[in-house]
Amino acid sequence: MRYPTRLPAAVTATVLVASALTVLPAAASAAPAAYAYRAVDLGTLGGAASAATATNDRGAVVGWSMTADGTRHAFVWRNGVMTDLGVLPGHVESIAVDVNERGEVVGTSTGPELITRAVLWRNGQMIDLGTLGGDYSEAVAVNDRGQVLGLSNPATDIPHRVVWQDGAITDLGRQDFYELTTGFNNRGDVVGTFNVPPYDYPCTCVGGRLRDGVLTPVGDQATAINNLGDVVGIDGGRAFRWRAGVLTDLGTLGGATSRATAVNDLGVVLGSADTAPGARRPVLWWAGRTVDLTAHGLSATDVVNDLDIRSRLVGSRAGRATLFR
Repeated sequence: MRYPTRLPAAVTATVLVASALTVLPAAASAAPAAYAYRAVDLGTLGGAASAATATNDRGAVVGWSMTADGTRHAFVWRNGVMTDLGVLPGHVESIAVDVNERGEVVGTSTGPELITRAVLWRNGQMIDLGTLGGDYSEAVAVNDRGQVLGLSNPATDIPHRVVWQDGAITDLGRQDFYELTTGFNNRGDVVGTFNVPPYDYPCTCVGGRLRDGVLTPVGDQATAINNLGDVVGIDGGRAFRWRAGVLTDLGTLGGATSRATAVNDLGVVLGSADTAPGARRPVLWWAGRTVDLTAHGLSATDVVNDLDIRSRLVGSRAGRATLFR
C-alpha cells in the first residue's frame, strides 16, 4: 500500500501525475494481496487519550493528547518522540490540526470562557495569529508557503474565512451558518461548503473551490484539496474526486454511501465506504480501485484522518494517536 520511495521535493506536478499513472497500477496488482499496515501507537503526553490529526511527507505527525493533569495539549511527533507544544499564556488547552513540509504546525489554543486563538508553532515559538477584531480565531490548515487558513470574527459580525501570512491577515469573506472551511493548498485554493444564491434558510449550500475570490461549485461537500488541484468530498452521499473540471464518483464497497476526506499529491484518496450489509470501513481509492483497509491491517473502528505521499496513515486506535505504516 505504500510507495517504495519518497519523491524529491522538486518533483513537478507533471511528474507527480506521471508517477501516479505508472506506479499505482503496479502497486495495485501486488500490494492489496500482500501488504498489511502496521499500527504504531504514538503514545500520550501522560494522559489516557490522544489522536493524530495530520501528517506531512517528512514523517511529522500532529494532533492532541491528554496530559497527566487532565488537560488537552497539542503535540508534534517526530522520530518516535512526542513533544508537547503547550498553550498560550493564561490558556488551558490546545490542539494541532495541520503541519506543512517546513515543519510549521497550526492549531488552536483555548483560554477561560472558551476564548480561542489560532496559533502557529514555528522554530520552537508559539505565535498568536490574532483576530479580525473580535474574540475568536481558529486555524484550519497551513500550506508550504507558510500561509495559514482559518476563521476569525470581526468585533460585530459572525466568523469570516481568513488567511494569515507574515503577521498580516486577509479577510476572505463571511462564513455563513452551515458553511464549512475544510482545506487549503500551496496555490492558496480554499475548499469547503459555501452558501450560494438564493441563500435560503438553513443553507443552499454546495461544495466548492474558492480561488482568487471566485467560487467554483464542486459536489455537495468539498473536504480536501491537493497541490495538483484535485478536490475530494461527497456528492449525492458518495465520495468523489474532481480533477480538471470532471467529477468522478469513487464508488463504495457495495453499499449505498461513501465519504472522501483527504487526498495526497499522487491523487490517492482516503475516506470510508459502506459494504453491502451497511458496515462502514476505512478505504483508499487509487487506480480505479476501492481498497478496503480492514483487509490490510486496519479495523473498522480505527479512525484515519490523513495520509502522506507514501500513503502512510494517521489517526487513532482505541483512543490513542496511531500511525499506520
